[in-house]
Amino acid sequence: MKKMLSICFIFTFLFTLINFTSVSALDPKYETVKVGLYYSSSAKTNLTLASDTGFQLGYMQENTFVPLYSMAETSLSLAYSSNASLMINGTLANITNGNIAFVSNSGVLSLDGAAYRGGIELVPTAENTFTVINFVNINDYIASVVGKEMSPSWNIEALKAQAVCARSYTISTFSKHSSLGFNLCATQDCQVYKGISGESEKTVQAAHETKDQVLTYEGNVASTLYSSSNGGSTAYSKNVWGNDVPYLTAKLDIHENPAEISNSPWQIKLTNEEIKEKLAQNGIDIGDVYDMEVTGADEFGRTYKVTIYGTKGSFDLVNDKTRTFFGLRSQKYSITDSKTNTAKLYAKGSGEASYISSYNCISSTGIKEAPAQIGIQTVSGIKSYSIRNASISDGTYLLDGTGWGHGLGMSQWGAKAMADKGFLYTDILDFYYTGTTLE
Repeated sequence: MKKMLSICFIFTFLFTLINFTSVSALDPKYETVKVGLYYSSSAKTNLTLASDTGFQLGYMQENTFVPLYSMAETSLSLAYSSNASLMINGTLANITNGNIAFVSNSGVLSLDGAAYRGGIELVPTAENTFTVINFVNINDYIASVVGKEMSPSWNIEALKAQAVCARSYTISTFSKHSSLGFNLCATQDCQVYKGISGESEKTVQAAHETKDQVLTYEGNVASTLYSSSNGGSTAYSKNVWGNDVPYLTAKLDIHENPAEISNSPWQIKLTNEEIKEKLAQNGIDIGDVYDMEVTGADEFGRTYKVTIYGTKGSFDLVNDKTRTFFGLRSQKYSITDSKTNTAKLYAKGSGEASYISSYNCISSTGIKEAPAQIGIQTVSGIKSYSIRNASISDGTYLLDGTGWGHGLGMSQWGAKAMADKGFLYTDILDFYYTGTTLE
């Protein structure tokens, strides 16, 4: 038996060396994550904690719980009085300021009926409300995040890739909400986290089998951004948030399976009036809107610049604003209107070449889309062919796109497709994060 154990150990050690650079342990400061559950406008005025085995009451010192005394009660009703004194089950507690924390003697407690591991920290605000924070072991946190960011029924290799991404993102953005007293929030602004309800046998397995593993780039933990789907190509970080990150680059994604992606393709319709109203809501006045077109896109068709024309001037949407300004699902889209819908044409006169906006209605062999009328358009004295789409009314724009999210890094649907094809989680990470190392 001892000999067999030794052989197994050697095999495991070699496997570890082949697949990733091992580190002895995660930096202790990352072992506990403080997750903001309710804060600012969502801060609580009162709440109920429950534990079948009673509580330990104490306080947090950095990310470490310091116990003060035990409480036999299995249910605690908490509120702040008008003078910022804590009330526990209707009785004034002997604590008038500062934060307070509770852990269950069993390691699991419920907050207003929702179960969490770790403990709950309450920080009083000037409005006599609670900022509510769940402090939890990072691997328990990852197991929950994986189950809320990706379907727990998916292939384990996809779930393991998601676990590494979630852990790397957690560490690389650990101070994102430090000004509010916690590390990350529990929403899509950070990563979706719902405590124990996010866990399943497979998400716990994914977190355990990738324990302490992160992606690094040139010695630093990588910011492993991910989105639901990229629509066929990943994005350049410079075309999303303006900064050039080498491992977040654009490439053709041959793995996504469009047939199984429920939120893609998509289409929305906008009118000149709706566009003008949206601009006004953002303090932008360019007069009456009369045109909108894509004026910048990468080689894979991901939009990074849209120009809106009005009677008083024009306005450019740049990078991620081309998605978020109108609440679009992604930056991978085209714009079709009732006017010029030709293939890309450039007319050169006495000055520089003039771009004629278009939407894939003409190919080298002729018309590709039927509802059109061929006419002659004059641009600076140069005649060029154009197509008028008779199916779209004047002043209306169709935005046709694929993908959901910013398109940076890993596509979750792409990860699923790769795993279903037999790729390992290491292969998935290598594909989506160019030049990174698994450590």
